[in-house]
Amino acid sequence: MLPRRRLSPHAQANRMGCWLIGAILLPLYPLEARADSERAAAIAFFESKIRPVLVESCFDCHSQGAKELRGGLKVDSLEGLLQGGTRGPAIVPGHPDQSPLITAIRHGDPDLKMPWKRPRLSPGQVSDLTAWVRAGAVWPSKPEVSSGSGASVSPSISTANSAHWAFLPVRRPSVPQSRPGASSSHPIDAFVHERLAQNNLQPNGPAGRRELVRRLFFGITGLPPAPEEMAAFLEDPRSDAWVRLVDRVLASPAYGERWGRHWLDVARFAQSNGYERDGEKPLAWRYRDYVIKAFNDDKPFDRFAREHIAGDLLEDPTFESVIATGFQRLGVWDDEPDDKQQAEFEELDDMLSTTGAAFLGVTIGCARCHDHKLDPFTQKDYYQLLAFFRQVRPSENAKYILDSANYVPLEPPAKVRAWADRQAADIAALEYELKVVSVPEQKKRIEDQLKQKRESSPPFEWALAARERTNPPPSHILVRGRLSTPGAQVQPGFPSVLGIFGPAGTSSNALRRVDFADWLVDRRHPLTARVMVNRLWRHHFGQGLVATTTDFGKAGTPPTHPELLDWLASEFIDTGWSLKHLQRLILTSETYRRSSAAHHACAETVDPANRLLWRHSVRRVEAEVMRDAMLAVSGMLNRWPGGRGFFPDLAGEVHAGTSRPGQDWEKMPEAQLSRRSVYAYARRTTAVPALEVFDYNNNTSPMGERPVTTVAPQALLLLNDPFVHRQASMFARRLEKEAGPAFEAQIRRGYALALSRQPDARELAEARDLVEKQTSAFLDMDQRLDFKPDASSSFLSGFLNRLRAEDLLIGPRRGWSYHRGVWSKAYEGIRTVERVQAPFALYEGLHFRDGTVETRLNLDRSTDFFSLLLRSVSRDDAQIGYEFSLEARAGKVSLRKHNPSVETLAERTWPIPLHTTFTARIEAEGPRLRLWLNGDPHPVIDVTDANPRLESGSFGVRAWGSPGRLDRARISAAGQTHALPGGWRDQAAASEGNVSFERWARAKALEAFCLLLLNLNEFVYVD
Repeated sequence: MLPRRRLSPHAQANRMGCWLIGAILLPLYPLEARADSERAAAIAFFESKIRPVLVESCFDCHSQGAKELRGGLKVDSLEGLLQGGTRGPAIVPGHPDQSPLITAIRHGDPDLKMPWKRPRLSPGQVSDLTAWVRAGAVWPSKPEVSSGSGASVSPSISTANSAHWAFLPVRRPSVPQSRPGASSSHPIDAFVHERLAQNNLQPNGPAGRRELVRRLFFGITGLPPAPEEMAAFLEDPRSDAWVRLVDRVLASPAYGERWGRHWLDVARFAQSNGYERDGEKPLAWRYRDYVIKAFNDDKPFDRFAREHIAGDLLEDPTFESVIATGFQRLGVWDDEPDDKQQAEFEELDDMLSTTGAAFLGVTIGCARCHDHKLDPFTQKDYYQLLAFFRQVRPSENAKYILDSANYVPLEPPAKVRAWADRQAADIAALEYELKVVSVPEQKKRIEDQLKQKRESSPPFEWALAARERTNPPPSHILVRGRLSTPGAQVQPGFPSVLGIFGPAGTSSNALRRVDFADWLVDRRHPLTARVMVNRLWRHHFGQGLVATTTDFGKAGTPPTHPELLDWLASEFIDTGWSLKHLQRLILTSETYRRSSAAHHACAETVDPANRLLWRHSVRRVEAEVMRDAMLAVSGMLNRWPGGRGFFPDLAGEVHAGTSRPGQDWEKMPEAQLSRRSVYAYARRTTAVPALEVFDYNNNTSPMGERPVTTVAPQALLLLNDPFVHRQASMFARRLEKEAGPAFEAQIRRGYALALSRQPDARELAEARDLVEKQTSAFLDMDQRLDFKPDASSSFLSGFLNRLRAEDLLIGPRRGWSYHRGVWSKAYEGIRTVERVQAPFALYEGLHFRDGTVETRLNLDRSTDFFSLLLRSVSRDDAQIGYEFSLEARAGKVSLRKHNPSVETLAERTWPIPLHTTFTARIEAEGPRLRLWLNGDPHPVIDVTDANPRLESGSFGVRAWGSPGRLDRARISAAGQTHALPGGWRDQAAASEGNVSFERWARAKALEAFCLLLLNLNEFVYVD
């Protein structure tokens, strides 16, 4: 341990002063605002997803108000659940598999199936309750619930509640006077400096020009600056160089892709319905493209909001405004509900709750079953707001017909009417013709034509959108949120705490949503502008002025700079709701341009979470930005915008985790796979590991802030993911092309592309050492053959048919053929692999009966089995021949004969070495087959087959679970020895340009250097 440095009396006094200031202020400024945000999100999840299920399905038997308390269990409080009943505690927070409540609702115990004498909970409800327990079973501090009669037992709206800061009108405060000697007169800086001065804190100075450019490009476009863009700014001597750069970057088409992605998180955007089937939600991508275009066009936010709520009903509707209403259709939707009426209300609740989180920043959905426990929203308020959306027709499966419930033709009304008139006339003519003909053959022909005509879809482009029904059903307060117990009827209306400035749905039924939209963007509304400017601030600085961006209620956190928040909201409204104007204002402030260095001891003590903005915050880029940055530096980024999107290349094990493996998934060419991540097909139950491990959003509910985790699998993925390796390979090729053969020029270009700077002398020396060592290592692996299984144990038939055999088992190409193996017949469209007859590869360069095979083997730790095949041929994609199977998990070695049924000839327990190199030797002589492993002088298996297969065939490989490798594999037969082709030396010979193996090894070493650059913190962290 290093000796502690003795502090001078002055330094001691300064440190003590900072500690005292920190002790006073820290209770006001939480160390981690993220904790508040996560707590608020957990409470909102409980109120919207958990409490309604408990009230609806459990309270009749397990609550304080139950007529007969069953099992001694109460589930109307966390204490009741933890205390439990006659069977003990009902839940174990953090451990759903150990919680009897979860076992009961899963029907995992035949003697304990809940709810009792009620319909079984839906898969979505079971999933929600399981997730709630796993996350710690968060329960609000005030657990009162509505009584059975529907009368509220929570406090009425008090003056104190209605005076909560977020519900007060937005007032434009005066900008504080700049202090003498202040370096900036910017209004944002004036507000921030005033708070710093009140706390005796000095801010950091400005960041370096390189750091600023990277911060700007990543923040606004989600892409790194090109070296040429960086150099141009660094060499620009003009005083307004920064402002010019800001304007240029804000004008980039990449801006909409970056900032549209932020909004898509809030809009819970996905292209599938969720639940177990998780079918595609056709044309949802049009909404994504609308959002990106709206941000690029700087569509005024008030217009943007109105289009989301009532774009189909506005006085000047456009195709874009109709597409915007797809926002209301993006939620999780059950396409085969047990209770259609309940499913309709779940969809309406999703519309209202998402609208509340996205535009109002409140958890209005928490008032569905009872008055809100924390905020001044009554259950009546909830159902009055819900009434605005009762006009929207419930979703149904996609039907491209004029009377579709949720699809709209993107054509002028006159064109639609003309088509409908022609269609009606054609049908009438056929119906008349059918009446007058008598010949059976003619009648059959006309009937077929009539059926085809009636079933034909209009030849239009379509959009997923809201569609109105003529006469909406009446809206009632539902006692305890139950459809079976409707209470008083309500009309569309606004919460009293928010609605004093607007009409309460006075328009006709057809304009209900227009009323709501107009109320939402009324300049007197206290929430809409505040919520959006706070969201912008959060993405520029890492945390909002209000940390809980989707909860401005009492469960959320108060603003750190309330006057600044109101000034920004007023400026936003007064400048036409322009997002780019507001962002330009933020980006040109001194506050935004501060250094992120954390060397200010006093500030670190007083404000370690940087809530007072004395510095900029270092942040890791999001999953999509990381992926896109890799594509950008590798030179592979495809800027093609829009459309249905691309389907990321997923490993078989990812598909295996879904109920219908491969459903709605497609194989894509590399150009498509190189598009920006915002265009990746978003399926709710099929997470892309490279995105998910870096906190890609949960798209089942609005996400204001993504959680930020730092876990070991992130490092493992960056080092091993095939996509990352591919980008490293293309990055290396780019360096060779752009920098030429000189080593130092290649390294300098790599640093400039990936890190926007030049390496120092030490880094150059380390890069040279790495490349030399890697070159030597690659030269030692000249005959290595890699076989990687990439198949799920089951696939939908259609998806399996689109896969090639070499997609199921990836290995060397030259001299090898690949075969699918044996799969079961389809059951409900799904085919399952016969494990011992899985996909395999055959070396086609030598067919032999008797001979010897010698090789080195290296199997990954998670290998299930790895097999060596002899005398093998493929018959209808099934192997015919012998198989020595090294079954790593079972710890045994087997000899099987496939002919085509499978017969086990021998089996022996043997510890298979994993992640280490060992030798294997096989001898085949007539009916006798022997296997030696790891240099043992005695064979592990020695069998003489009583009914042998004596035909010549190929040597081959079958692998399952994880990759295995052969090295220096040799076949000796008929007096000759053959080295198996397809190894790395052969890959070099077959590569573009037919390069020498030495040059190929050097290129692979440069690829390893590029992989290292893509794994640096400096690459994935801004600043």
